Amino acid sequence: MNPDGRMRMDAERAVEVVEKNTDTAWALFEAMRLQQQQQEGIGVAPPAPPMSAYEAAAGALLEQALLEVRRNNRVCPLPTVWKQVWDYLPNKGTGLPTVPATAAEWSQLPPLQKRSRLREHLEWAAAQGVLQPVYDALRKLPEDRWHHMGA
Repeated sequence: MNPDGRMRMDAERAVEVVEKNTDTAWALFEAMRLQQQQQEGIGVAPPAPPMSAYEAAAGALLEQALLEVRRNNRVCPLPTVWKQVWDYLPNKGTGLPTVPATAAEWSQLPPLQKRSRLREHLEWAAAQGVLQPVYDALRKLPEDRWHHMGA
């Protein structure tokens, strides 16, 4: 013990913490934060209604698709391929505001905006129930049919 009553930490007993998975660490942090808020009664939102198995599977598929389209620092498919994906999406007139980057705006649009538009299209495909065929088509695209960050 130290003179002030605190325990002394021996170098042999010290624990080195190495974080290897930030997503897992963040999820653990959020779970602990929510648990503390619930215990303290601090502005905790009511629990969300339970998801159906279909909603859970659709959410998992969307996450897989989003990971796939970002793999190898991808931004979006090249314009001709992206236009084909867009043409496949149903009910575009009822709420999907963005179109793929047009030839005129391709060089003007920053990569993150292109990626954001593609994300909107994938979310739309999921909401319309056609994400699986869109995801399958994007997975089969060769790497040279994708626009990449820094390219």
